[in-house]
Amino acid sequence: MTQNNEKETVKKETVAKEPKAVIVSKDKLLEAGAYFGHKTHQWNPKMRDYLVPNKTNRGAHIIDITKTQKYLEFAYSLINKFAAKKASFIFVGTKKQAHAAIKEAAERTQSYYVTERWLGGTLTNNQTIMSRVKTMEQLEAKAASGFKGYTKKEAILFQKELDKLHKNLDGIRNMRHIPQVMIVADPNEDEIAVKEAKRKGIKVIGILDSNSNPDALDFGIPANDDSAKSIALVMTILADAIVKARGGKELFAYQPDENIVLPEYQAPANAKPRRTFNSYKPFNRNSNGYQPRKAPAGENREEVKETTKEVKDK
Repeated sequence: MTQNNEKETVKKETVAKEPKAVIVSKDKLLEAGAYFGHKTHQWNPKMRDYLVPNKTNRGAHIIDITKTQKYLEFAYSLINKFAAKKASFIFVGTKKQAHAAIKEAAERTQSYYVTERWLGGTLTNNQTIMSRVKTMEQLEAKAASGFKGYTKKEAILFQKELDKLHKNLDGIRNMRHIPQVMIVADPNEDEIAVKEAKRKGIKVIGILDSNSNPDALDFGIPANDDSAKSIALVMTILADAIVKARGGKELFAYQPDENIVLPEYQAPANAKPRRTFNSYKPFNRNSNGYQPRKAPAGENREEVKETTKEVKDK
């Protein structure tokens, strides 16, 4: 074997041993909490293939992040192809943890979005929604004039209605045509939106938690849909697919870990703590266990014991 042939062989072996680039590292998925599932009693058996086996059937399910990587990469490729064909998108996430990530991804890709209440008929009865948009535009014109010609009380009522319309319609006010693809953060939370999309033949791609039904989506990504970090990580990568098809730069997809900064989600000050299935408040606990019931005021404990003994003897 000549020296040139030996060099070529070494080069081929080196290329073959180079690891394939992953869309996002397992470390980042772990940091985002993408592996956390729901309590075992809340699971959907159809999600079995995406979960780490739980032999005891206790505690919470763990999502297999190897599957998360795999399906996230498939979803990225699929959305990239749709975007290359000039498809339009709508991002949906009405739960609080998804608001920021959904809005940011939609604005970055110039897509439609819904982060507040999903109005029934948004896709199936678009004319009614557009009539509400016209109402919003009329109120905006009145607000621009300082509600001239109206009383103070009327102006306050108009402003309240305008604020409500802005909250619900800002993300879809320019939606004159139905989008081709829906990207949803939680198909259980936004079940009506998913059903409307299905009725209109819109492709639905979203996150599948352990309690989700994979049959509800055209393509799902197994991951935690209750964590703001997990939602932000997935939605940013899916938005990267659209941006990449349009000649833009990716933020999280195929980037080194040091370039991926996950957001910090802080619950509102007035938010109520989440109630768990087995939550309870212990009472009268000490080092020896639970204390016996205290005797009512004026009741002698010894007399109670003697009376109880007499009744048993009889």
